[in-house]
Amino acid sequence: MIEQEEHRSGSDRKDQLLSSMEECRSDTLQLLELVPEEFLKRRVHSFYSPIGWHFGHVGRTEEFWVMSEALHRPLLDDRLTFLFADLPDNPKDNRVHIPDRDGIIDYLARTRVRVIDALARTNLETPNPLTRDGYAWEFALQHEYQHQETILEMLQLIQKELADSASDLPTWQAGSDGGWVEISGGAFEIGSSNSHYYDNEKDPHRVSLPRFRLAVNPVTAFEWTTFIGDGGYTRPELWSEAGWAWRERETIAHPEYWVRADEGWSIYSPYGTRSIDPNEPAGSLSWFEADAFARWAGKRLPSEAEWEVARKLGGDVHSPASISRTRGYPLPMTDVAADAVGLRGMAGSLWQWTASPFLPYPGFVPYPYDGYSWDHMEGEHFVCRGGSWATAKPIRRPSFRNWYLPTYRQGFLGMRLAESM
Repeated sequence: MIEQEEHRSGSDRKDQLLSSMEECRSDTLQLLELVPEEFLKRRVHSFYSPIGWHFGHVGRTEEFWVMSEALHRPLLDDRLTFLFADLPDNPKDNRVHIPDRDGIIDYLARTRVRVIDALARTNLETPNPLTRDGYAWEFALQHEYQHQETILEMLQLIQKELADSASDLPTWQAGSDGGWVEISGGAFEIGSSNSHYYDNEKDPHRVSLPRFRLAVNPVTAFEWTTFIGDGGYTRPELWSEAGWAWRERETIAHPEYWVRADEGWSIYSPYGTRSIDPNEPAGSLSWFEADAFARWAGKRLPSEAEWEVARKLGGDVHSPASISRTRGYPLPMTDVAADAVGLRGMAGSLWQWTASPFLPYPGFVPYPYDGYSWDHMEGEHFVCRGGSWATAKPIRRPSFRNWYLPTYRQGFLGMRLAESM
């Protein structure tokens, strides 16, 4: 079924946007408090800009799309607008020249005042697609949600450098076998017509799927250690040619951030080292690792169409984080409720890799700019679905498509097995 957008009065829509923006920004500022001073302006990985840049970038993006693109007004500070921009002329190595912590907070506050004042004064019932129903404000809000997760990924990298120790390891043993859920074949609709969703989610279209099965649970940490113990990282026949070359080059022997402990495994989390529960979903996986595990298990990764169909059939069930979205980690599957078709952890546990490359849907039109989706639709990235414990709930929607290169393993990334019938 195509999602139906709510019809709200202008004042109700403004109130809803303002509430969401304030809550989101409060979470962002709480994350900023967690950043050690010595890491604020330093790059910790070749994939990322300095962590402090991401905080300024959310303010810059919000001001740019609302004030400049939607309302055609000058920006507050041209120098900071450039410095916090994701542009080729501002490479990641240049982004170390950002303001200090107080300067970032001040920039966020000053740009936010302008954006909120513009929301109060703007008619949201106009033909302009960037102001109609608050599109530009919603676009910036979703963008900030996504960067919060990126910031948590970077805090995890920082904790790996700091490398403290964990205690109270759980007994390392398997939980009950989750089993499988069968999805009948047929014609299904995927994608979305919601005007506030991203361009790559549009438009709704029909797909024909044969009958298939999905594992009830994502692959757990215990299952992953079984793969390790069976030589999964030393057997080239389990890997694609490109995957094995990457594994050899990087000398990969276990998931990113995992640390072997006497009685089990620990992981570098965004808040320090913690113990891994054997029944929590295995995380910090690249697509190459997920593909090798599926081959080892005699199964496969689901297509993104299969995943979306199963998620929509299962309903809007989200796995809670252990503490909160900005301070937590995924719960073990033994503590997660099943959805309407019997699947666990389909939303809000870990992102789940699919077998599908990130490609445009039929009739795809880039909007509001090429750089978000179109520039990555060359077939080298793979789609992951579902969102993690660190993903804001609006981003965990069934149609949302995330994507990464197959070597990327620094995110909150897991997998689920599929099987053809």
